[in-house]
Amino acid sequence: MKKIGRENFSLKQRHITIRICSYIAAMILSLCLLVFIIQTSQSHEPRFIAAIVCVWVLFFLFCFYKIYRTKNYKGVFRKGALSVGELDNLDGIAFEELACEILVANGFEIAENTSASGDYGVDILAQREGMSYAIQCKRYLEPVGLEAVQQVYAGRAYYECHVAVVLTNQKFTANAQHLADKLGVVLWDRETLRNFL
Repeated sequence: MKKIGRENFSLKQRHITIRICSYIAAMILSLCLLVFIIQTSQSHEPRFIAAIVCVWVLFFLFCFYKIYRTKNYKGVFRKGALSVGELDNLDGIAFEELACEILVANGFEIAENTSASGDYGVDILAQREGMSYAIQCKRYLEPVGLEAVQQVYAGRAYYECHVAVVLTNQKFTANAQHLADKLGVVLWDRETLRNFL
């Protein structure tokens, strides 16, 4: 993949790593603070020390929980929670954002939106089992035409992805299906989307 594609794929991983590191740093600093308070405390009453240790244990457990949640975050989408009809009411941007979460819930390790402007016909960059996907999302009220196939085919080449996909909440026109067959573009229509949900 091109450098820009790698940067998009690794952005989420960097954010997760930074958050986990900040929680670990907070745990270490809080432990140092606990030791310092106990050593410099004038009154070594057992109640005081027990209270400080209890507060630290609660903070430690909170940080550990946050690390666990951050590592295992899969988004807010849960399989079986939505119907295709509910997706028809979303705007285009919300549809793209939800599509990322749907892909992750269906086995993709990474699924991230590209920038809204200058996306070269690709709305989502995704990865599963070593294969990279350039995906264009079309939340339409009517069948999707061949322009979407042309755009994602060009975008796949730009991002140097293995697979070009058009994902829609509708069907595809016969021309779009014919062109997709010729170019090797994968079409995920309303039925495919229903299976993802």
